[in-house]
Order: sequence, then structure tokens, then C-alpha cells
Amino acid sequence: MRTFGILLVTIVNLNACTGRKTESAAADSTVAQVNDAGLGASQCYQQVTGRDTTTLQLTINGSDVTGELVVMPYEKDQARGSIKGTMVNKIIKADWQRSGEGVTQPYLIDFEMQGDSVMWREGERVEEGGKWVLKTPDQGYRYVLTKTDCR
Repeated sequence: MRTFGILLVTIVNLNACTGRKTESAAADSTVAQVNDAGLGASQCYQQVTGRDTTTLQLTINGSDVTGELVVMPYEKDQARGSIKGTMVNKIIKADWQRSGEGVTQPYLIDFEMQGDSVMWREGERVEEGGKWVLKTPDQGYRYVLTKTDCR
């Protein structure tokens, strides 16, 4: 009888462990689905033109977007800073806290998501309401960064 009791307890424990593994596997699957959808997961983009490199890391949670933009022109001052904005219809309207040459300035940037790339324009800027905006938004240099692995 004692052997039967030990066997019964062992079977119950095995079933309990198997049940926990199934629940854990289901939870892992849910996390994988969320990450595959890109919700809350980092997305990274890069453009290399000659010796100039520009990188963008974005985290998108619903319509909220955060991240970091780094512009590193060869043998010139680099600019970097945090990004915070909102996305509507694949357009991200963001504030970039641009730090470069010892100064931090708020820049307004409109990023456009295009498949596996992100595009935005840069050019002459003017100050409006304490932020630097493009003087002519449809003109200037067009950055096109393609999706890459986040490192």
C-alpha cells in the first residue's frame, strides 16, 4: 500500500509539472506573438553613405514612440538624442532632443515608415515656439534608413 501511495503522489506531481510547462509554453507563445507584432520591441534602422552613418532605434507601443537618433558625419560633429512622439498612419511626429557641439536643442522631425525603412528630411531650420522646425519641409536632404538588427 505504501508503494501505491508513493506512486500516486509521483503521478500527481508529474501532472502538476506538465501543467506548469504547458502554461509556461502558452505564456512564451503570447510573448513571442507580441514581439513579432513589434509592440514594445525595439526596431533599429541605419543609413551609411560614404563614411557617414546615421542610426535610429525606435520602440513603438500603440501610437506612442520613443527611441534614439544618432547622426555621425565623417570628420564632423555628431548629433544624438532621444526621440519621443506619436505615430498615426505610419507617420511619426516626434521631438528630438538633439545634442551636438555642446548644445541640446529640441528639433521637430516627421518620420515616415515605408516597409522596412524610415524616411525623413533635414535642411535649414528656424525656431518656432522654442523648437527648431524645417523652414521648407518638402526640401532638403532626404534620409532613408533601412531596418537592421539592434545591437
